[in-house]
Amino acid sequence: MIVLPTMHKRIRRSFLRLVLLFGALGVLMVTGITIAGRVPSELIRMNYDSIAYAQEMVRAMNGIRFPELYRDTDTLGWEKRFADTLEQASGNITEEAERKVITDLQASWDVYRQTPDDANYRGLHARIDALVQVNERGMFLRLSKNARFRDIMMAVTAAAFLLGTFWAFLLADSVAERLAHPLRRVAELFRDRPQLGRKLHLPDPQTLEVRLLFDELSRLWDRLGELDELNVHKLVVEKRKLEVILESVEDGVLVLSAAGDVMLVSHRMLSLLGLAKDDVQGKPWRDLSTSAPNYMALRDGLRDDMQGKQEITLRVGGEERIYAGRRRSLLSGKGAVTGQVFLLSDVTEKRRRDGLRSEMMDWISHELKTPMQSLGLAADLMARRPGLDEEMSMLVETVGQDAARLRTVARQFMEIARMSPSALQLVPDTVDLVERVREWLIPFQLVARESGERLLLSMPETDIPVTIDTERFAWVLSNLVSNALRVGSVGSTVRIVITQEEYDAVLRVEDDGPGIPPELEARLFEPFSHGRTAGTREGLVGLGLAITRDIVEAHGGVIRYARNPGGGAIFTVLLPLAK
Repeated sequence: MIVLPTMHKRIRRSFLRLVLLFGALGVLMVTGITIAGRVPSELIRMNYDSIAYAQEMVRAMNGIRFPELYRDTDTLGWEKRFADTLEQASGNITEEAERKVITDLQASWDVYRQTPDDANYRGLHARIDALVQVNERGMFLRLSKNARFRDIMMAVTAAAFLLGTFWAFLLADSVAERLAHPLRRVAELFRDRPQLGRKLHLPDPQTLEVRLLFDELSRLWDRLGELDELNVHKLVVEKRKLEVILESVEDGVLVLSAAGDVMLVSHRMLSLLGLAKDDVQGKPWRDLSTSAPNYMALRDGLRDDMQGKQEITLRVGGEERIYAGRRRSLLSGKGAVTGQVFLLSDVTEKRRRDGLRSEMMDWISHELKTPMQSLGLAADLMARRPGLDEEMSMLVETVGQDAARLRTVARQFMEIARMSPSALQLVPDTVDLVERVREWLIPFQLVARESGERLLLSMPETDIPVTIDTERFAWVLSNLVSNALRVGSVGSTVRIVITQEEYDAVLRVEDDGPGIPPELEARLFEPFSHGRTAGTREGLVGLGLAITRDIVEAHGGVIRYARNPGGGAIFTVLLPLAK
């Protein structure tokens, strides 16, 4: 296995080379500037010293030649000063021609000491002037050479710096290319959308970190392929299950997208439409290529704004059948509507049974009501007759009470016939459930205060829109709250809680009373079940909860009962939210 350098080492090595390069350039520049500045400065100082020696020798000559002008030192002193200065100038030679000038100057000084006349004085002065000229010429020439050397050093340093910068750029580009090339190749590979389940062909890594990254990426890719294969298998299985369910379900099922295209359709719905699956699947529901009466009726009945149950009459097998349509919205995780689900149930036989039941109840009520009225009237007349003994009065009173009870039963039969879901005619309106419940509970606050009970209301601050018949649904709340207050005692609490779930508004009524006997829970919402009913005493026949259920279901909702863990009963009503 090839041992790759780490990215840290590669970057550190590259930057170390840059540091060494620019360090060498810095040393070269400092050395050149030092040489260009220090060496000429030392020689120029020596030139200045030679010129100063020449000036000192001129002063000494003048002191020897004109002693009356320089009385501070005698002639011997000036001669000694000239000799000492000449000796110093001999040790401060910087130019090639300066040595010969010093030799000639020494000879002229010896001649002048022997014969101090004007001619020798001029010759000696000329040699001193020559010394000054040689040093001045050398000084200017050295300054010129130093300037050229400085310019050359600056040019060389600048060229070396430019070359070093270019090399650093190439080095940085090489490092960046080594780091970016495999990552760019990976990005191009994924941009081409490789197929899951196949091996991922990654470029050769250049550093240890990139190799570790590629190894982990390959492992995740293989895992993603396994999960994709598993998910595809699950989707196929779920699709087959859904197809089997749609083929076997008795109800018609239609699923539409948010754009109104048919996403799923059951076999039963296709038979009602009289179309093949290919003629419906993926097509706009409002624009199917058919004008069959059943399709026209379903298109008009199954609407996006449908609330509760909608009855639709279709012709099947040569006869008219009644179907109940229901709608539910498909919502995304953010609450946006992504589609609609429509369910179509055949309720023809149920409607026929409801009609027969209504006719039977009307007949029973009529047959009971007429003789019971006569019997009650006879009992009232007998009770008014004077001279009845105690035993006869008790019998007459019993007959009157039983006749009244039978009249109540007959009236309740009539109420069942009128309050069944099929017979209810709703007048729906979209309202805020929170505001309406607050209004409907006002009279119950007074009832609770008089009975010594507490009525607590818990609801959100935001609106909860529902589409209901406000007159009918007010009876639902009235029945549930009055039941809860009736079974309570002094100090007990009745709670009304309103919340909102993903698709439904939730209305919950809780009490801490005796609760429902377990043997009555299974048939609690059936008519004439012996339990808690509205308008009658506990233990007598009643219709309150049965009518409540019918009203809730007519609104497309559900009512449920549960035991209160702390004792008592909890009734929960679920209502579809308004669109």
